[in-house]
Amino acid sequence: MRFDTKEFGSRIRDLRKKKGITQEQLSMMLNVSTNHLAKVETGSRCCSIELLQEISDCLNVGTDYLLNGNAPHNNHLRERLMVLAQELERLTMDLPAWG
Repeated sequence: MRFDTKEFGSRIRDLRKKKGITQEQLSMMLNVSTNHLAKVETGSRCCSIELLQEISDCLNVGTDYLLNGNAPHNNHLRERLMVLAQELERLTMDLPAWG
């Protein structure tokens, strides 16, 4: 598999936009110039591993997704949601009836 800098940058841009963050805001969070971030997002420049990790943290995604587009396995999230749903159901059963 060949690393595609344009796809990498596109994933960053799309995630940033979904979160409602401007390039200026993300570049400030990452402590890089807006120009550098713009070049990363267009694929004309790559970034260091350290910056990759910081981008991953800021956008709340795994580095594997940013690098390869591989979505994380959501099994652990699904299991956690099921436990939380059961806990919520238990808690609501203990509440007094309204009205």
